Amino acid sequence: MSPTLETLKQIIDPDVGINIVDLGLVQSVHEEDGQISIALIMTTPACPQSGYLRDEARRLIPGARVDILETPLWEPARMSAAAKDQLGWS
Repeated sequence: MSPTLETLKQIIDPDVGINIVDLGLVQSVHEEDGQISIALIMTTPACPQSGYLRDEARRLIPGARVDILETPLWEPARMSAAAKDQLGWS
């Protein structure tokens, strides 16, 4: 796992108590010429936590560009096995 993803694992979605990497909210991370771009998707289109999650990513990775995408839509299959276990979905 990249250092950026390891850092993003520190961000816990306050609604479910699972980090955004295991929850499957990180769509992509691109690192080029010292610049980091992160694309996040939310569990619902009107997620009330989107601003918080974006701001936390920017705080933990200063200078990163963090975008919230409208598509693709999040689905439970994006979650890690550990996240599914935490939610009792395994």
